[in-house]
Amino acid sequence: METVVVRKQGNSVGVTLPAETRIRLGLEVGQELTLVEMADGIKLVKRNLKLERQMQMARETLREQADVLQELAKR
Repeated sequence: METVVVRKQGNSVGVTLPAETRIRLGLEVGQELTLVEMADGIKLVKRNLKLERQMQMARETLREQADVLQELAKR
């Protein structure tokens, strides 16, 4: 388990990942990560653009078909 230190960076704070961790996870400078708040801490997840596109399409479909889905739920 690695330990990192929270440091002040301008008006925000940040952590520096060890080089070995960055390389092992395939992280690049400037790459966006998703921050997930959990009951016992936080989790950083590499963005999956393909999954994000699929989820956006699913949300749009659910919005467009809301009436049909509500009717099906009644049966």
